[in-house]
Amino acid sequence: MTTPGSSQPPASSQPLTHAEAVARAKALVPRVRALAGEAESRRRVPEPMIRDFIDAGLVRLLTPRRFGGHELGLDAFIDATLEIAKADGSMGWCFSFLNIHSWLLAMMPEAAQQEVWSADPDACIANVNVPGGQATPVEGGYRLTGVWPWASGIQHCGWAILAGIVPAAAGGEPSPPDVRLFVVPRADFQVKDTWFVAGQRGTGSNHVAVTDAFVPEHRNARLVDVREGQSPGSKVHEAPLYKLPFLPPMASSLVAPIIGAALGAYETWREATRTRFTMYSRDQVATLSHQQIRMAETSAELDSAQLLLRRALDTQRPGGMLTLEQRVRTRRDYAYAATLCVRAVERLYTASGAAANFESNPLQRYWRDVHAMAVHSGINPDAAGENFGRLELGLPLNPKDPLF
Repeated sequence: MTTPGSSQPPASSQPLTHAEAVARAKALVPRVRALAGEAESRRRVPEPMIRDFIDAGLVRLLTPRRFGGHELGLDAFIDATLEIAKADGSMGWCFSFLNIHSWLLAMMPEAAQQEVWSADPDACIANVNVPGGQATPVEGGYRLTGVWPWASGIQHCGWAILAGIVPAAAGGEPSPPDVRLFVVPRADFQVKDTWFVAGQRGTGSNHVAVTDAFVPEHRNARLVDVREGQSPGSKVHEAPLYKLPFLPPMASSLVAPIIGAALGAYETWREATRTRFTMYSRDQVATLSHQQIRMAETSAELDSAQLLLRRALDTQRPGGMLTLEQRVRTRRDYAYAATLCVRAVERLYTASGAAANFESNPLQRYWRDVHAMAVHSGINPDAAGENFGRLELGLPLNPKDPLF
């Protein structure tokens, strides 16, 4: 993605270390905070913020080195995401997605990666894994048509990876749907302005539509292969990062901005509590024992959420296929970490009094964003809990769960 008007040369040409990536994310925090209100009102991340991410080299964290990326591990990506999300949940969400979608492109056939990244190593990529379209086989590829919701950050993206179903041959034996991921350029999709929401307003998660677009064979991969760690890209790249199954890294990109935003809410509440006084007695709020107890409970929940996240990342660090037990537990941990964050921000919000309702108070935005992010289907606590319980009890997993 080009960066017109940038006042400094792009910093993305040299591979970053983990520490450098986190330091650059921290350096952008004042900028993120300054643009948070504009993101809310415009219902998208402001273009200057996207340019800042690019100029700092922070959209290449998970891009393979052979295509100009930093090829850092999930830990570095998560740590950078936490810093951005602490400043604003919506921009942290989009930052996370811009990076994890580059990881997903690295799962696609090599020719697709070459086509995208040879033209622009900073390419911004959207992704919707709900199969919202139908792909009809034709000579040399597919004709794709459909409408996909929840395309976060789509306004800034030159490419989209969209899930579609290839219809079964007439008269064939019944079989599971053939769901594939298709890489589609900006010229072949249209953005529908549908993002009028209570939470995550700044993510611009609009619908995206494709009408009878030709997708060549090299720009598709079977979702089941990506899901099982057998993607075309896993055979191209040597790094363990690119040999992981689909769900755990994708779920980490959901949970990190939730935890980051909850931490931002906690820090906001803590600082406000130090200077607040009760309305009538004029007692200093910080001296009230029930507020101190709420702080202890909240910080313990957020510490627990981070520990669950770190354990899941430890499980994925070696790369390669995870056992079924590891995948089920990791999904449970991510879902429960999100639940802990919801509890934490709920407690902070109710402990803040009526002042939390003002739009000028960032706590209300954190509260809305965390609630909105935590209902993503990829970290649904009921689905995650059911399959964990079934596995623990020696029962087969729910066959209707598309993530296993």
